[in-house]
Amino acid sequence: MDVENILNMALRLGAEEVIAKRTVKDDLQVRFSQNRVDILNNWISESTNVFIAVDGRTTGVEIKDEKFAEKELEKAMEFAKKLPKNPDFRGIYDRKTKSSSGPELKEIDVSEMADVAINSALAHDVKRVSGEIYLARHRVEVCTRYNHLEELRAYLLSTVRAFNSEGNPGQASTHVGSMADMLNYGPEFVGDKAGRIASMNTRVKDGEEGEFTVLFDPLTFGSILSSVGRSLSAFSVDTGTSFFTDMLEKKVASEALTIYDDPTRPGRGQASFDDEGAPTRRTEAISRGVLKTYLHSVSTAKKFGTETTGNGRDAGKMSSINPSYWQLSVEPGKRKMEALMGEIKDGLYIANTWYTRYQDYRKGDFSTIPRDGIFRIKDGEIVESWKGIRISDNMLRIAKNLLELSSDTIPADWWGETSSVFSPYALVEGVRITKSH
Repeated sequence: MDVENILNMALRLGAEEVIAKRTVKDDLQVRFSQNRVDILNNWISESTNVFIAVDGRTTGVEIKDEKFAEKELEKAMEFAKKLPKNPDFRGIYDRKTKSSSGPELKEIDVSEMADVAINSALAHDVKRVSGEIYLARHRVEVCTRYNHLEELRAYLLSTVRAFNSEGNPGQASTHVGSMADMLNYGPEFVGDKAGRIASMNTRVKDGEEGEFTVLFDPLTFGSILSSVGRSLSAFSVDTGTSFFTDMLEKKVASEALTIYDDPTRPGRGQASFDDEGAPTRRTEAISRGVLKTYLHSVSTAKKFGTETTGNGRDAGKMSSINPSYWQLSVEPGKRKMEALMGEIKDGLYIANTWYTRYQDYRKGDFSTIPRDGIFRIKDGEIVESWKGIRISDNMLRIAKNLLELSSDTIPADWWGETSSVFSPYALVEGVRITKSH
């Protein structure tokens, strides 16, 4: 589909600003269970999303077939003219941008990687292994009146769940965008970690309520970071759904926490330009616990009196007013995970969480369910495994109670919870643990 032709077509119909974003996907997936590969999928698709602004009114349309492009654009224009003006739209990026050379991951034998993950997990005391290896290869093309940009964005997702003889699990999941990261944190690493956690997760007993010092696994802390990333969006701040509202240049976390949005780093969120055509960059959002900036598109930046951070995303939908993070990277600490665990006199190591839900977005009150390994620690050693507990706490309280981060940072990513983060292990005091009653 010719995005430049679609752009010119929309301009001829009277659009004042247009973003035409074409995405061609060629994705490979291997799923496995019971220690063997079940299915191999290959999804190939193409779509073009078009954002239109006319006389201060905005709308979007998806075009699936170019021969119907003009008719779809005409309907979108007519619809836009019936809408009220969008007070949040302030324009799109109008300077020249260059795209990057693209990622390293293109040709990988996903079936072979599945075998590597399975065998790595089975090297531990586990009985069965399941999971998936997913190679995403997306050709992204963005065309506006000011830029015509194109690049390949590719990454590998590896997820393994291993189960011991008691049926108790351990899980690990990563995203990698370079060969170096794949060797360090790809399928072999993921299988090994899932197997190790599952082999420890035995003789599980009901947990206890109280406030505990907790060592969060990168997969667990990554879920917290994903919530932080969503609250960093200027749109979330503007709509009052961010726990960072009115907190610029204020202390929002422990001095141990420095967070960047870093789309320049290979991974699931790597990109050299956003959906408005603006160049992306490494943005320091929180520096030693102090909130330095929100994440902006052109429109939110103008509204807040600053510059875009290159976070305009989801062209054809709300890219002009709803910026979102690409991938979060945390500045690591100085000691290994084992050293942090050794500091715990009486606490927990939580390997993963599920169903993170908010009671109050604005305040940051939330709860989440630990799973795939909850371990009681006494005097720096794991003494038993738990089940049946919930974390019921506040995001800002967790951030401010952060004691220390590990020196090992893992590219964590897991469907529905942790998205595109580079997370260390995190030692947090006073975490509120509850149970269902």
